[in-house]
Amino acid sequence: MSKERVNYKKMYYGFPIFFVSFYDEQGVPNITTISSSFSLMDMVCLGFGSKGYAINEIKKVKDFVINIPNRSFMKEIDFCGFNSGRDCNKFDAMNLTPIKSEVVNAPIIEECTIAIECTLTDIIEREYYRGITNILAKVKGRIVSSEALDEEGKLNYVEVDPVLYVGDSAKRVYRYTEKETIDEAKSFL
Repeated sequence: MSKERVNYKKMYYGFPIFFVSFYDEQGVPNITTISSSFSLMDMVCLGFGSKGYAINEIKKVKDFVINIPNRSFMKEIDFCGFNSGRDCNKFDAMNLTPIKSEVVNAPIIEECTIAIECTLTDIIEREYYRGITNILAKVKGRIVSSEALDEEGKLNYVEVDPVLYVGDSAKRVYRYTEKETIDEAKSFL
C-alpha cells in the first residue's frame, strides 16, 4: 500500500459524536456537540475549543453528562454543535427534554440512548496546544435506555447506533455504522 505525507491541520479518523449537557451558572440546561473523547474505566477525557461557552461553564459548574445520540438526531447534532449556548436555549430550540440526573448536577437528554454522568477532575491547557482545552472527569453513573438492553440487562450492541466524525482540514463529514455488522472482540484471534 503506497502512502503519502499530508499536511492537514486537522484529521478526524472516525470519532463518535455525542452531546455534552450541563447546567450553566444560572442553572439553565445547555448542550454542545463534540467528538473529541476517550474513556478508560471510570475516567473520560474530552477536548474542547478553549473559547467555547460550554467548556467555560463546565469549568465553573463541574458536572456534565455525555449523551449518545443516534443517526435520527442529525439536525440536533448540527444545531447544537454550530450554535452557542450564549445565544439560545438549545434544549428548547431542538425540542429536547432535560431530565435532572440523580447523581450529578447536570441534565440528562431524555431522548438519547446512553447517558454517562461525570464530574470534572482536571483541566489541561498547554501553551503548545493554544486554543484547546482538555478535561478529565470521573464517571459517576451510567444510564442506558431499556430498548438498548437485552433480557439480562446487558448492552444490546445492535441498538447502539453511533454517528462518527471523519475528515481533514478541507472537509468534515458524518459517517454511520451498519447496525447488523458487529463482531465480538477477540473473535479474529
